[in-house]
Amino acid sequence: MEIEELKNIWKEQDIKLEKSIILNERLLKNTFTQKANGVIENLLKWEHFSLMEFVIFLLFMGISTYKFMDDWRFLLSGIFIITFLACCIIGSIKSIKQLNSIDLFSQSIIDTKQMILKYKKQGNYYFKILLFTIPPVIVSFLLSGVRLVRNINLFDYPIFFIALSLSIILLSYPIAFISYRVICLRKLKQIENNLMELEKFKEE
Repeated sequence: MEIEELKNIWKEQDIKLEKSIILNERLLKNTFTQKANGVIENLLKWEHFSLMEFVIFLLFMGISTYKFMDDWRFLLSGIFIITFLACCIIGSIKSIKQLNSIDLFSQSIIDTKQMILKYKKQGNYYFKILLFTIPPVIVSFLLSGVRLVRNINLFDYPIFFIALSLSIILLSYPIAFISYRVICLRKLKQIENNLMELEKFKEE
């Protein structure tokens, strides 16, 4: 075998090796990207589910408020809970838009990180508001809901009403903390870890 033939064989092998490395890099990049994208899709599903819940509760509270608006106590509690649910719907729509605007396959890692950080800050802001509004939301929802479903005026049973409200409020706080950490913070951490892995991979 002549030297020229050997050189040609080596060149062909080098080309094949280079193509194989490029292919492996693309596959690895797609793996990290798909993992992060899967988490975002899960967050989107949760946001759509929450939006549907808020809309249903808004209709439910709207009917209750309209039906018992002759009593100013139910009217005030109804207006409050309707306003709260309307704000939740607006917040959910904003969150869905933010998540939909994230495109891991075309955006840079820096842009993606900034958008994830913005979504995280918005989530923290909404969660803090929720912690302050849980007591009046529970009280208003119980008043309107029980009156509509069972036609019972909880104002006629003050001790039972206070005990029921306090028990549900105390139970709501740990549920809210656990749900927020599991559904939102943990998933955002997964996305951040995948982006870090992809960033390290690009630097290598």
